[in-house]
Amino acid sequence: MMNTDGTRQMNRSRLPIWRRLGWRLTATVLLLTALGILVSGLLQYRAQERWLRESLGSLLLNIARTGALLVDGDRHERVVRAGRNDTPEYAMLRTQLQHIQEANQLRDAVYTLSNVEGAMARFAVVSNGLAPVGLEYRLAPEIQLLVKDVLSTGTPAYTGIYTSSSGTWITAFAPVLDSAGQPVAVLDVDFRADVYLAQLRSVRGRLYLHSLVAALLALGAGVLMARRITRPVGELAAAARRVVEGDLATPVRVNARDEIGLLANVFHLMVDRLHASHRSLVDVLVRALEARDGETGSLARLARASGALADGLGLDRAQREALELGALLHDIGEIRISEAVLHKPGPLTPEERLLVQGHPQAGVEILEVVPLLTPALDVVGGHHERYDGSGYPQGLKADEIPLAARVFGVVDALDAMTHDRPYRPARSMPDALAVLKEEAGRQFDPRVIDVALAITEARWRELLS
Repeated sequence: MMNTDGTRQMNRSRLPIWRRLGWRLTATVLLLTALGILVSGLLQYRAQERWLRESLGSLLLNIARTGALLVDGDRHERVVRAGRNDTPEYAMLRTQLQHIQEANQLRDAVYTLSNVEGAMARFAVVSNGLAPVGLEYRLAPEIQLLVKDVLSTGTPAYTGIYTSSSGTWITAFAPVLDSAGQPVAVLDVDFRADVYLAQLRSVRGRLYLHSLVAALLALGAGVLMARRITRPVGELAAAARRVVEGDLATPVRVNARDEIGLLANVFHLMVDRLHASHRSLVDVLVRALEARDGETGSLARLARASGALADGLGLDRAQREALELGALLHDIGEIRISEAVLHKPGPLTPEERLLVQGHPQAGVEILEVVPLLTPALDVVGGHHERYDGSGYPQGLKADEIPLAARVFGVVDALDAMTHDRPYRPARSMPDALAVLKEEAGRQFDPRVIDVALAITEARWRELLS
């Protein structure tokens, strides 16, 4: 028996290592695992690279589109005709462009171009004020047709990555419209892609290196290591799904120190920047709207009061975020209405009233092309609907009106009644709450009114002060 066991052990030891079945099975599993890591890493990298490019382009496009909405095309034309940098109108437009640049943390100046002919254009308004009005500017070949197309069709667009004499860029263009809705210039938002491309090359190099190291470690780590490597992929996929669903606030955290972890870190940085830019975009719009109305903090006040009312109605996180965003942007459609009509002290004419009543639909048209702002559409489009169906613009009634719009409608009315307006003085808080109670079932949702009346007068004064 001893001799037989010794013979078997000797025969086993004489087998070359690559002939041993256990090693071959283990090596096959581990090599396939290592290969899977390499392939999945590369695919993930390319997907992230494409996503990053598209996200950056879309972000710049949103900044350009929103910025162009803030630029008065008629005033811009007067600045171009005057050809001077020292006029009040130029200063006003430049200040608006500076706000856009600062709010979005753009390193390079935001500017407008006019008089586009062939490969040449002329600077109009530049956020840093360094270029005089009318200075000639040679367009890079990659953007010439795009700029002409934006001016001719009035459709915003962004470039791929291109190289000019001043560096490597991604650029977004949006048309500046006059009062007749005709493009008179293009707003240009540039982003230097040099660092971005260097980071991507660095990511690719480190990805290859980490994949090789992971393959070598897989030979000794076994199936357990393979399982540990696949877990971060699932975490990253779950994070990507949350981003697609609109959740930009939840941090992207993947506990891995390999190429998947590296991609997760890059992904986290981009989502974080996208979230910050989204908030900055909203802040820019809010400041612009409040500057137009001349009442700083009024929109934040409405958002705060809407949140307090939402507390008593049990709205979920998504509904609360939509309500807050809608409260901040509810009257964005009024940018299409002249200030003379908006601040008219006396009664409006029938034509003026129709113009004002069109601002909810105008707001929907402005925001529906900006995906990050679409949660606000329920409030923007429905805050002037009435519970009995006599509101505008669609005449919705009862539960046909989105809940967020019904909640905001109560807050908006209470705020309006308790603050002075050009056409009437403010009411006292008890009188305003009495009006809400009387209008339950007519203008307002009775369930929302019950919750509103449960809030004390002192608390309402605090919220709406």
